[in-house]
Amino acid sequence: MTKLEIQAAGGDTATPLNLQKRLDWICAVAGPVRGKSVIDCGCGAGEYVRALTALGADAWGIEYSAEKIGEAKRRGALPEGRVAVGDLEAVEFADDRFDVALLNEVLEHVPRDDQGIREVHRILKPGGVAVIFSPNRLYPFETHGVSLRSGAKVPHYTPLVPYVPVGLGLFQYWARNYWPWELRALVRAGGFSIERCGYVWQTFENISGHQPRWIGALRPLLRAIARALEATPGLRAFGVSQLIVARKPR
Repeated sequence: MTKLEIQAAGGDTATPLNLQKRLDWICAVAGPVRGKSVIDCGCGAGEYVRALTALGADAWGIEYSAEKIGEAKRRGALPEGRVAVGDLEAVEFADDRFDVALLNEVLEHVPRDDQGIREVHRILKPGGVAVIFSPNRLYPFETHGVSLRSGAKVPHYTPLVPYVPVGLGLFQYWARNYWPWELRALVRAGGFSIERCGYVWQTFENISGHQPRWIGALRPLLRAIARALEATPGLRAFGVSQLIVARKPR
């Protein structure tokens, strides 16, 4: 993808089914988190930090939006200072601080994503693991939404929008959408070795806030189909998100 004028922003993925699904993935690929220092980079209102803390992790979170950090504090159940306003391009933690870093649908919203990856590399201990969830451009819908150059919004469920080359200039984007090989190259350029790649299908919990009513009515069926596709070689690559497990060399 060519360089885009990305503004730091983004929604939350901490709906109940999606949170549990991704938490299971994190524990499966990073190992048991009990006793490990974990940072959620782009923690939103702190739901993943709460969940990781409940599993025994020494969990921390940074979030660009002061409003979301305010919401995290209003919800309580986290020790003071565990979540704070922070910028992934300049993280206020020391080098070699964490065992695990979570980037959960956040990298696509960072204006300088290459700098964000380098910062994650810096704050991880040698041998530390980055667990990255980020949009998959093979998925045939642009879930973040785009606008035409005229400013008219394109409905989220317009098919095949991600397959239109960015260089044609037909759309205005407010978040990136990575081809799998593009995201892997970005992670490797940040100093990581990639240990695992995968794909995650959606849970149809209206994370975007723009879900058509008919999808809501068909959720049980669509979830069953998504589970089957996620388990099917070849077809799983068209899931809504990519998963990359990357390790900082020792």
